[in-house]
Amino acid sequence: MEGFVVEIPASVVFMLGPIPITNTIIAAWLAMAVLIVVSVLATRKMELVPRGLQNVAEFAVESLLSICEQVAGPRGREFLPLVGTLFLFILIANWMGILPFWAESNWIHHGVHWTHDHGPPLRSANSDLNIPLAMAAIVAVWVQWLRIRSSGFLGWLKHLTIGPPPLLELISEISRPVSLALRLFGNIFAGGVLVYVMTELTKLVVPIIFMSFELFVGIVQALIFASLTLAFMSLAAAEHGAEHSSSEEHPRASH
Repeated sequence: MEGFVVEIPASVVFMLGPIPITNTIIAAWLAMAVLIVVSVLATRKMELVPRGLQNVAEFAVESLLSICEQVAGPRGREFLPLVGTLFLFILIANWMGILPFWAESNWIHHGVHWTHDHGPPLRSANSDLNIPLAMAAIVAVWVQWLRIRSSGFLGWLKHLTIGPPPLLELISEISRPVSLALRLFGNIFAGGVLVYVMTELTKLVVPIIFMSFELFVGIVQALIFASLTLAFMSLAAAEHGAEHSSSEEHPRASH
């Protein structure tokens, strides 16, 4: 099959000065635009008894809040904005990856040179490792900030570098966001390749089956990323709570 090529790097659509704008970046912008438009429409005319889009939006927020509170307790509401945003963005970006003009669908872009390297016009945002890495970096920074707030900068630095054992915690803190990003990227990219191959081979019925499966995978991967983020933040908050409880017990023991 001539031209049957799957590439890991994203294709450059145009240059914004010295900055290359790839098809995955545009796909991420479109996913964000969908979330913004839906949020505006759902909250434009709020009603006491929700209907339509407001009802769907409230159900999504309440479900995410319930998960956050089950895992993190009272602090779940504090974690909801980040966890909920990550979940919704990943979900929408994954689901949009099977639409026409996206690489995974491979329906109508043949023969049209949309990008500099003649690649597809769009590609699922999370099939580009840079985007999952950016989200994982945000999670890592937020988790470290929670730990600094709980134990102070010197205590946090000592915990990372001195041990016990030395540097093990630092390696762990680096590996967590990296594995978080690689898991999301690997699953979404592999799913995209699978759908692409099935489309090249069979064109219609079988690809639809795999696309339907990708909708399920999109939910699962969004839930895994959000759940692990919530777990990391909850652990950082739990360390803060444990230290706070310990500091309260010492004065009582001294009495």
